[in-house]
Amino acid sequence: MHRIHINIFLIYFFFLTKLTVAQDTTPFSSINPIGEISDNSFANNLAMGGVGISNGSYWHLNNQNPAALVYNRFTTFEMGVASDVRQIVNDKNKDITGNGNINYIGFGIPILKGGKWVTSIGFNPYSNTNYKLFSQEQVNGINGDPTSALVNYNYDGSGGLTEVYFSNGFKFGNDFSFGFKGSYVFGKINSNISSSISNEPQFYSNLFERSSFKDLSLSTGLFYKNEFKEDNFLKIGLIYDLNSSLDATRFSQLERKIPNSLSVLVIDTIYNNEISKFNIPRNFGIGVSYEIIDKLSVGLEFRSRSWNSNSGYNDNSSKSYKSEFQISSGIEIIPDAENVNSFFKR
Repeated sequence: MHRIHINIFLIYFFFLTKLTVAQDTTPFSSINPIGEISDNSFANNLAMGGVGISNGSYWHLNNQNPAALVYNRFTTFEMGVASDVRQIVNDKNKDITGNGNINYIGFGIPILKGGKWVTSIGFNPYSNTNYKLFSQEQVNGINGDPTSALVNYNYDGSGGLTEVYFSNGFKFGNDFSFGFKGSYVFGKINSNISSSISNEPQFYSNLFERSSFKDLSLSTGLFYKNEFKEDNFLKIGLIYDLNSSLDATRFSQLERKIPNSLSVLVIDTIYNNEISKFNIPRNFGIGVSYEIIDKLSVGLEFRSRSWNSNSGYNDNSSKSYKSEFQISSGIEIIPDAENVNSFFKR
């Protein structure tokens, strides 16, 4: 007789309308100046399709909802290593970029017995920037008719922001818990936008930008866990990240370069280490999970960040951002939690 065990079945719905900047000068103006913001998932959350707001665990740290830390009854250490490989393809070109490094480190320490107070410290990515893009446009003549010349645009960006956090979860009664997370966010992001005309290969123009960010942020969370039947639990989680206003130092210059040469002619300095603010709107998330102890866990979560006219740099009144949302769903099946001989059965 053959025995078939389903170890993990994962469904991951990820719908994300990223920030779109109202600017006509580039086809890739939707790129966010601080990069793609992370949802703070640790490995166990990623294995559940990003579910974590409503998915507290005794064995894993929860970096998405600080209120769920109350279920970490043991001192816990976690470290994650991540790699990122991206392939950009158009009609004429294909580009592959990638990187890998330590993604996060977290410590969880119970302060009071019974999960009444659990604290966690660590660091993780706050945002990430890693892209190389290419586009072409035809040059029009004085009379508006297209010519044989083409303008080649190259866009590349790298860097990201890191979050050093201090989280605390407090339990009230048997079912409810509250938590907060204070973070220090910092990092640098570089970007280049270069353009060249096909029939004038002697030089090309380049817009170089370097931005540094730093400031504090605060997140809060609520968690509800009810045992409505023996070993059967309903779990509901809420998170709310307050508005953040990052201190930004911006350097930007317009350059003229010669191909295959290190010489750079600076045409104009746009920002010379200018001090500014980058406003990040609040983030709201809600999730519902169902758990049978050591057998089954399934969850569905939604989160939204509402970008508006006050978001972004203070002096970017001409740029507008669209709101983003994310839906995550996952299911975990444990065939035999007490099996010590097979990793895949427990």
